[in-house]
Amino acid sequence: MVNAKDFFSGNYLKAEDCKGGELCEILDEGKIEEIQTPEGTTKAVMNIQVEVDLEGEKKEKTFTPNKSNGNILVGSFGEDTTRWIGKKFKIELTKVRVYGKVKDSIVVIPIEQI
Repeated sequence: MVNAKDFFSGNYLKAEDCKGGELCEILDEGKIEEIQTPEGTTKAVMNIQVEVDLEGEKKEKTFTPNKSNGNILVGSFGEDTTRWIGKKFKIELTKVRVYGKVKDSIVVIPIEQI
């Protein structure tokens, strides 16, 4: 059987993939990439590989923390992202306004701190 949700959501961890309460483990130090925004501007984002338990199945996904989540991760795990490898966080969902639309968004809840 092909899981259509997996196929169409791609390799990125998105709020619509989650129910809340999922546990993630950080697998790498992250990479900075430039993306195009809906307004047509370019901005830098940090992509982190994580292992997440989605509906009882562990999957490797790319997580792109927003500024708020980035600040939470830095406050909990420090500024050196190589020290984040192996750290865990829980996912909670909240509503946010993004580019004029209200949608679900991931909020990270660190399991441990430095």
